[in-house]
Amino acid sequence: MPSTKRHKAAAGPERDVLDLGGYVPYFLTAISNTWSRSSSRLYLERFGVGVTEWRVISQLAIEPAIAAQRICEVIGLDKGAVSRSVAALVAARHVTERPDDRDARRQVLELTPSGYALHDALIALATARERLLLEGFTAEEQAQLTGFLHRLHAKLPQLRDFRLERDGPPAS
Repeated sequence: MPSTKRHKAAAGPERDVLDLGGYVPYFLTAISNTWSRSSSRLYLERFGVGVTEWRVISQLAIEPAIAAQRICEVIGLDKGAVSRSVAALVAARHVTERPDDRDARRQVLELTPSGYALHDALIALATARERLLLEGFTAEEQAQLTGFLHRLHAKLPQLRDFRLERDGPPAS
């Protein structure tokens, strides 16, 4: 499906405009933004944490005793957002900080028992919402979708480095 269409504005020449029905970044953005906003609202109401705190908690459950920088690398969040979330989680006693044994300048983060309890409650809600999102897809379709998403995710380094000047003009 093409991602542009010809459009004649009230004044001016006909030009290419996005066809949102075929533009993949539109769907990724709309899904991601709606997912994040609704998750954050729900998690704040039920548990007093937002979606960024949940992402930090979930990564610490996956990889215990890591630095905040590692969370930024894996999840793709900026350092400021992770730092604010870690500070809130430390203040709430869901996360502890200690100097890294290999580099005393860095702090290692770990979930506390209350952090793990919060993780367990949040993961139940997060996976229930994921099931709702994927409702109506067969197991094969879900596997195919996940495969497509992995392939898109693998392109992220190229997107970060993309420069129009280097890569030439867009194809006509």
